[in-house]
Amino acid sequence: MSVINGQKVTVGNSPLSGGEFQTGTVERETAARAVGTLHSPITLGDRWRGVLAGVKGWFSMPSPLAERAPAAGQLLEYARVAPWTGRRDGLVRFVGVAWCRLVAIPVIAGLRIAEWPFQRPSRFVFTAVTVKLCAELPPVQWVADHLIKPGVEYALWLFL
Repeated sequence: MSVINGQKVTVGNSPLSGGEFQTGTVERETAARAVGTLHSPITLGDRWRGVLAGVKGWFSMPSPLAERAPAAGQLLEYARVAPWTGRRDGLVRFVGVAWCRLVAIPVIAGLRIAEWPFQRPSRFVFTAVTVKLCAELPPVQWVADHLIKPGVEYALWLFL
């Protein structure tokens, strides 16, 4: 129980609830063709800001410094049952699960393997030394000269 201005506040006499219905007319929003005819503090600008906030929610990037990346199992579970589509079966859900299995999980796994050496200086040094030693082997040199280098040059020519 609280005391405000020397009075005991209960559910019936609290400032938030007087326990009785308010008298007088209550205004409410109704659908209208022109926003100017509404007697409401909501303006057209407020409505557009609300729409833009909703769109931003769909396209906002995650913060890699504040959020943990989901595991592959969590991604697959999201594709299977999350409410990103209204149904738990059908073509849209099938395409989402197939995309997750065939594209999202392999790409994310590859990127996480690529980020692993950069997480610690000792990992980076170990990886750099291992790559340098492997690059001195004749089969690795042949692969680099005949497959990797031409592929990179072609990709640069194609995209740039």
